[in-house]
Amino acid sequence: MTVDIPAILEQLAQSHRRRGSDAGVATMTIVVFFDNEAIGELARDRIRMLSSKHPSRVIVLDATAPETAHHIEGGDWIDVGVRGCGPEMLRSAVDALRLRDAPVVLLWIARDIGSDPRFAALCDEAATVVYNSSLLDGGHDALRELARHVERHPGLEIADIAYLRLAPWQESIALLFDGTALPELADVRSVEVACGSEPEALYLLGWLASRLDWTPGEGGDLRDRTGHSIAFALERASEPRRIARVVLRSSRSTFVAELDDGGETIALSVSGPNAREARHRTIQNPGIAALVERAILWAGDDRVFRAALGAAGTILARRAR
Repeated sequence: MTVDIPAILEQLAQSHRRRGSDAGVATMTIVVFFDNEAIGELARDRIRMLSSKHPSRVIVLDATAPETAHHIEGGDWIDVGVRGCGPEMLRSAVDALRLRDAPVVLLWIARDIGSDPRFAALCDEAATVVYNSSLLDGGHDALRELARHVERHPGLEIADIAYLRLAPWQESIALLFDGTALPELADVRSVEVACGSEPEALYLLGWLASRLDWTPGEGGDLRDRTGHSIAFALERASEPRRIARVVLRSSRSTFVAELDDGGETIALSVSGPNAREARHRTIQNPGIAALVERAILWAGDDRVFRAALGAAGTILARRAR
């Protein structure tokens, strides 16, 4: 099955002539691929918000619509049905419709990132890939596949929205161990994470492991650099893609960060020798459009993300044995 590229290009040229403008101000070409209609509508709304801030050519590859379906919006929004298209057709479509001087950002909103030849074809055109391992799968299969794919393709510039949601919790954990409690980080003996979906919880565990040099043990636990065991438990709780609680225990103290005030704040508490009054931090949860923007801007330089993904992937691989 093929897309009528000449017809789309002619329609695009007519739109530019009517508007008396061209695409010279665009900063990027955003390519969006999805195969779920409801998620596609959500993606369109969020990308409109992003493109209003960063002038872009947007190429929506809608795998729920037939190849005969296409339309142009506002001069640089191209919506194309690609339901029966193979990888080479998708590659050709993007190559013909993209802006030559604007880097391609691929938003792959589908499963099988490591095995779908359509992803491989589109990835060849992309400077950056944005993924969301918890959008289509509340379990860990998508994250496991992403970790394997990135291990096989270490040069891939990719960001995962699931990881970017962790910033408020990473900051909260840092605050729990500030001041005199800092030495207890080396004495953590267990970690509990309650979350509405597994990828965010595994990313948080992977982040801790990569920052503190923890490695998977043989008994389903983690081991610190001295060989001490660190137990961990992941609990399904709260809304999808939202963390509800993180508990770290050392041999002397318990450190807790948990949602409070109806999910508007994170309450921080410490019991034990370093006990202190509870503190609250307002959660600054950016929307999806802001997270996609952050992914585009930081994907190439975020070594901490890659370390967290690698650690999460290793933990999943060890649990599967």
